[in-house]
Formats: sequence, structure tokens, C-alpha cells
Amino acid sequence: MNIGIIAEDASDVAVIKELTASLLGQYCVGFKHFVAEGCGKLRRKCGAWARILVHKGCSRIVVVHDLDENVEQTLRAEISAEIAPAAAEGSIVLIPRREIEAWLLYDAGAIATAFRETRYAPLPGRPESLQDPKRFLRDLIWRRYKKEYLYTVHNSRIAEHVDTALLRESGSFAPHFGFTAAVKERLRQTGGLAHRRAAPRAQA
Repeated sequence: MNIGIIAEDASDVAVIKELTASLLGQYCVGFKHFVAEGCGKLRRKCGAWARILVHKGCSRIVVVHDLDENVEQTLRAEISAEIAPAAAEGSIVLIPRREIEAWLLYDAGAIATAFRETRYAPLPGRPESLQDPKRFLRDLIWRRYKKEYLYTVHNSRIAEHVDTALLRESGSFAPHFGFTAAVKERLRQTGGLAHRRAAPRAQA
């Protein structure tokens, strides 16, 4: 099975790949993607891209669009309507509050591991309430580790180690649990290929 991802930039695609793979556990899927390099282009092109991805063998479509200043219900409805004609077996529109970095701020251990540190940085109680999660993460890493954070490099490294159970507290990510559960069930029914993933990192 292939999953198609449509996102604003390449780092968002990388984060979704890592988190999706973690949720799928032993099941192995392929990924294809389109990167919009901006929210306006994503909304204009997501319908056409979804059709191309389905044509290329993607039975499931994931669209990721930061909420920014949009109204969530309206944004979700617009994107859902655009990708519906692609007729994928399953699709989901994930809308991180403000920015995708809010998801990464749920797991201090993942951040520490990505930066090869043992000390955990203090995280905000409600990451999705932050106005600028990317800047917050950058400043947090500098204050705690005196290291430079580059979202194009480090987001996927952090996502690789995130304990996805912690993301059940994220209202914007939570729907992805149901989406990936449906993918796993489909793979189980069809005898989908499985592979071993590394054992999950223990939480301190």
C-alpha cells in the first residue's frame, strides 16, 4: 500500500512519514508526496495532486495544512471538497494549530534524543496554544542545549523518536490515530507486508 502526502513543505512531509510509520508499527507502507511550498498553492493544487497520487497507486491521502489564521472548519471543508473527486479509499486532512512543530513539543524525550542530549527541556503544558511553535522550539533548544535548531533538518529527527501515545492529547493530531488504525486493518486483511521497527524509546 502507498500513502500519498500533500503538505506545505518538505519538512512537514518528513514529519508525517515518521509519525505515520510509528503508528503503523510492524506494517510497512510506501509514501509518495507533493510539496506546495506555501499554503495558497496547496489549496489550489491539492485536488489535482490527490488525483495524481491515486493514479500513481496511493490508496490513502493525507493532507497537512497549518491552521495559521484560518477558521478550522472552513479550511477542512474546502480541502476535503477539493480532494474528494480523487476517490481515494481513505483520506484525512490534518490541521496543526498554527504550525506542525506544536506536535513535536509534546515529547521532551524525543527532542533530547534528536539532539543527542540526556537532559529534558521543560515543555509548555499546551503546545497547541502557542502562537509560534517553531520559534518556541528554536528558543527552547538554544536555552537548554546551546544548539542551533533547523526545522528542515531536525523536525524529522524529533518525529522519529516521538512517543505517539503522547499525541493523543493533541486535538489536531488525534484523528490520525483512527486513520492509521484503518490502514492497519486493511493491511491485516490483505496480508500486507510487515517489517520490524526499532523498539520504542523508554520514557524517563
